[in-house]
Amino acid sequence: MKERIKTLLLDANGAKPHAIFVNTVLRGVLGVRNYLDASSPLNRLPFAGRVLGKWYDSASYMLDWREAFDQSPALEVENCNISNLFEYARFRRAVAEYPLIIILHSAAGDDLSLLLRTVKWFQRRRGKLVVFLGNEYDLMSEKSAFLKAVSADFVCTQLPIESARWLYGELTDTRILEMPHALNPRVYFPTSSRTRSIDIGFVGDLYPHFIGDVERTNLIYYFQTHAPNWNLSIDIRFQRMSRLKWAEFLRHSAGTIGGESGTYYLDRRGEIVNRAKAFTKKNPHATFEQLWANCFHDLPPFVSGRAVSSRHFEPIGTKTCQILLEGNYNHILQPEEHYIAVKKDLSNIDEAVRRFKDKTYRDAIVERTYEYAMDQHTYAHRVNALINAVVG
Repeated sequence: MKERIKTLLLDANGAKPHAIFVNTVLRGVLGVRNYLDASSPLNRLPFAGRVLGKWYDSASYMLDWREAFDQSPALEVENCNISNLFEYARFRRAVAEYPLIIILHSAAGDDLSLLLRTVKWFQRRRGKLVVFLGNEYDLMSEKSAFLKAVSADFVCTQLPIESARWLYGELTDTRILEMPHALNPRVYFPTSSRTRSIDIGFVGDLYPHFIGDVERTNLIYYFQTHAPNWNLSIDIRFQRMSRLKWAEFLRHSAGTIGGESGTYYLDRRGEIVNRAKAFTKKNPHATFEQLWANCFHDLPPFVSGRAVSSRHFEPIGTKTCQILLEGNYNHILQPEEHYIAVKKDLSNIDEAVRRFKDKTYRDAIVERTYEYAMDQHTYAHRVNALINAVVG
């Protein structure tokens, strides 16, 4: 049996100052180790869930990736929550000694300021550095600056590989690995009951206009309006939900709806999205058409950052049929083989609903896609592929 690779896994329980303060004070100063657990007395306090909770619990993939690395038989993992500044500082010298260092999306997604302030720690490393970036359309100047400054050995991208090669084309010393999200079958598994009380269920945020996509929003609203005409029961909620509650919600839903994640308008510095953000902030009531006319319509040739997301694998695990807008989905999901396809102008939506209501057709898609994901697209598959790339 091969010796396990000693690995330092860096993640974060929130990136904003409030999250860092809570993590540092409670865990670092007061030594409260279990304040995130449901059994902790702190969770009985008013607003405890908001103040003390897991900031990324509704972003299931962040927990799923961490657990997949922790459970890998090839790795001996030590975790570091960089939101706890005391814990992060404790690993300062150890960073230089680990054969493998992995920075997860939660630590390199919403805010890079802490990582950028500690660049020298990673410059002194002896092992290989792997970085997973979240939201690969936002803060791209900071993210690229960090990757360059630390000479990252690998950057793991959620994007289709052709888009990622363009986006990170200036990082000549960094190897790009396509690492899309996957299925965590320990959390997202099917129900033993055949009864599903909801025909079409959706829980989540609407995409902000500044990423340049209104098609998914239009699809959701269309289902909200027309479901009675199709004699479908729906449960559509514009909110966030913990991954365990989300998994249970999916197990009660025969189907769900969605589209690719990310922006149509990638650029290496994030300037397109920054301009759209600024316009949205200045004009909070602007329509998508107004935003598009001011920020997107006159762009030079651009590269799409549309991609498959964790939200596409989670229903696969619960055997919930997906009605999705046509797209690339990283060449992983194919229309009418893995999902029921709707054209982006919604011109075939009645036909798509008809196929969904055909239980034989729907069940065939669900079963085929479940077997496909379990065979090739779990988080364990992704971790194994990464280890092979790093070690090989």
